[in-house]
Amino acid sequence: MICRSTGAHSLLEPSAAESLRILARYAPIGLLAGCVLQNFAQPANGHLPLAAHAHAAHARLVGSGQYSGNLAVLFRQCLEQAGLFLPPVGSARYQDHRQVPEHAWCLPAYRLSLASFPEQYQAEILGAAWFECLLGVPALVGAAQAVLAPASDVVKRLEQQYTSAQASLEAALKVACEGEDAQAVLVRVHAGFAVSHNLFFDWLHHCRQDLEAGRLHPARAMVQLVRDKGRFAAGYHGKLKLAKQPFDELIVQDPERFVEALGQSRWVSPGRPDDSLLVTRLLAFGGPMFRVFSEQEEAVICDWIRGLDQPATAGAIDGDGTHVAAPLSLASPPAPPEQRLPVREMYYRLLNPEQHPQIRQTAAAFCSNWLARSARGMFKGSNALPFDTYSHRALRAWFEARAAAQVRSYSADADPTDKSRDDVIDEALQLCPMILIDGAWLQRWTNAGLVDSPIGALLYKILSDEIGNGDTALNHPNIYRALMAQMGVGLPDFRSREFASFARFTDAAFEVPVFWLSVSLFPHRYLPETLGLNLAMELSGVGGAYRTARDELRQHGFSTLFVDLHNTIDNVSTGHSAMALDAIELRMDQVLRSGNPQQVRGEWHRIWTGFRALAAPPRGWREWLRPARYAH
Repeated sequence: MICRSTGAHSLLEPSAAESLRILARYAPIGLLAGCVLQNFAQPANGHLPLAAHAHAAHARLVGSGQYSGNLAVLFRQCLEQAGLFLPPVGSARYQDHRQVPEHAWCLPAYRLSLASFPEQYQAEILGAAWFECLLGVPALVGAAQAVLAPASDVVKRLEQQYTSAQASLEAALKVACEGEDAQAVLVRVHAGFAVSHNLFFDWLHHCRQDLEAGRLHPARAMVQLVRDKGRFAAGYHGKLKLAKQPFDELIVQDPERFVEALGQSRWVSPGRPDDSLLVTRLLAFGGPMFRVFSEQEEAVICDWIRGLDQPATAGAIDGDGTHVAAPLSLASPPAPPEQRLPVREMYYRLLNPEQHPQIRQTAAAFCSNWLARSARGMFKGSNALPFDTYSHRALRAWFEARAAAQVRSYSADADPTDKSRDDVIDEALQLCPMILIDGAWLQRWTNAGLVDSPIGALLYKILSDEIGNGDTALNHPNIYRALMAQMGVGLPDFRSREFASFARFTDAAFEVPVFWLSVSLFPHRYLPETLGLNLAMELSGVGGAYRTARDELRQHGFSTLFVDLHNTIDNVSTGHSAMALDAIELRMDQVLRSGNPQQVRGEWHRIWTGFRALAAPPRGWREWLRPARYAH
């Protein structure tokens, strides 16, 4: 067991400059909070108790669809209150950020690695998540935040959410250890916990070493600051000299000697930054260096001056260790592309991607072809582009008109359906490959870098509802399974090859589901198309189709719970349809700010292509000679 407070391992009451260093080093961990659980629950397994409990825990950590409640968002708020503005976690700029040393990435890299194999490392993921939630916010990080933003309650809120996830994780661990192999599972859970524990305390050890070294060598951080900024100062100081050497030459060629000489100059009063001309004149308003340094960098300068009254410690001043060689590329050689596969086989492999990693290449080709065909004929037919020049007002007007038309399409006084009982059962059966993966087009929106955005929060909420919000009784596929059982239909496990080859299914029943599973693998590349597809899916049955289906089911004595649920949860006022519309508007807001009409038009066309992609697009005769490829 670990202690939530790691203060016992710290000698420190950090200064402002030290606090900034602590937060910068913790940032890769804090900005990836909860990531180890991000792929644990998916539409493929969300109907099972273990995945449901894990999803409930993950939802607590990422805000349950509320952007402001996401731990990563809260921690970024903590950083920015302290004056640290870091790039997004997925940015290449972040990997090379000088304030974040390589060792700071070890624990989050382990968590992300586990998350990439949620089946293979299921038990280890639970152990790693349990460690994360028990640890909460390290005391050293809390102390640093208190120094920089004493009035903030962000750390308290972070702690509350870590605590709130523990009950669901306990439930998941209990389920995981119920089988005959409970002892083996416990060993693996412990391994995930122990590796996380060791990596965290390695991080803590490096932090303490850095802070202790900084106190023993006050000039250390100052030397690094000069290394980082010196080249920008060259050329501005004319004939000025320091220690009898040209200022511009010394600052670039010998940062250690420069800092030593500056500390002995008339511009610095050792131990008294408030009396030092460097601070009171050069850096002050009206001075030649006003706003040359950030607040954090000025804190480093003041700490350095403050430490100059301390006796020097023997030993050379090394670099601060915050920047190392560019990170090694972790990309593996590309897997050989698979040959074109039958749609049933693709369905099976996409539901079991860890056993079939090459399926990603096949899915990319399938997606490209499907979207290219969907984009054809965009200006004609029942799903033609409703307007070419995008505006929020035009989108809202179309949305409300479409919803009203769907309501009008249903007539409560219509004659009873002439569909036979067998027809109703067969129609319901053909929907199984689709409904049993309800929400699959959004399954990667649980991931860090996506869920911690306003759009991502909306899409996560929709997905979470589809898979039951951590409750198997509310899981939409489970509700549909109950309907199938009532109809007397027995099905193989839907992740098995037997399900994909089930004789009563048509091949066409797998086409749209395979597109969903394929497009979900590329959430960044196909963001606009995903938003359009999401709107089409959530709006598709509201008002008309669901009510007609309810009448058909009721006429033959079948449960209507599934269609009744979707007719309410997808409503156009506050339900999934409304959320889908909000997500599109958020995206288009970003594009509209570009002020480029061509870019706005292109993005809108891509969104509408996604909307049209809900229905299987027709194939032209040229398809047999040369499959179409999407332009994006």
